[in-house]
Amino acid sequence: MLEFLVILCVISLAHGCSPITEHDQTKYCRTQYAFTGTVISNKENDIEAVFRIRVNSNIKERLAGPGQIITVYGRGTLNSCGPTRLDRNKEYILYVSIYDASTRRPEINEFYEATATYVNRINNYDCSCEVEMNLPWQPRPDNTTPAKDKCVITRNEFDCSFEKGYCARRRNRYGLGPCRWIAPNIVCPEK
Repeated sequence: MLEFLVILCVISLAHGCSPITEHDQTKYCRTQYAFTGTVISNKENDIEAVFRIRVNSNIKERLAGPGQIITVYGRGTLNSCGPTRLDRNKEYILYVSIYDASTRRPEINEFYEATATYVNRINNYDCSCEVEMNLPWQPRPDNTTPAKDKCVITRNEFDCSFEKGYCARRRNRYGLGPCRWIAPNIVCPEK
């Protein structure tokens, strides 16, 4: 029995960070806060990484005002998913959530180098629409979300324009329409 538990533990550690295919819009809509900020200082140890960040602009909700300096936390060097590394004096877009109400510790979920292109794309994200993946290696889970409230990504949409696309509603003469997948029309290179 003990051998079985040890094997199970090793398997869970090995697959703990196995990525599932997920669009950035899903990550953005799941997070509590999104903002641009410049890293003032960073400290990293085995357990966690600690960053002092000057908030430049708020994109989703407000953790702090522009110009304010906040402390956010990331993964340390012993984390099985790898450490969170942000460079000093560099501007990032950060997705942050507070998981423990008693500590109110903002933890980094995702981060990207801040570019105008990226900020413009996330401004198009519509969190009333769900991005659902239905790929051969990741079949669609049972989902009760009505078809008009989601975009289902199949092998056809999962191409070189996938990351640049987003799921959103567009206004029509009857009000807001159903969710639609909107992606640039790019000719993808042959595989």
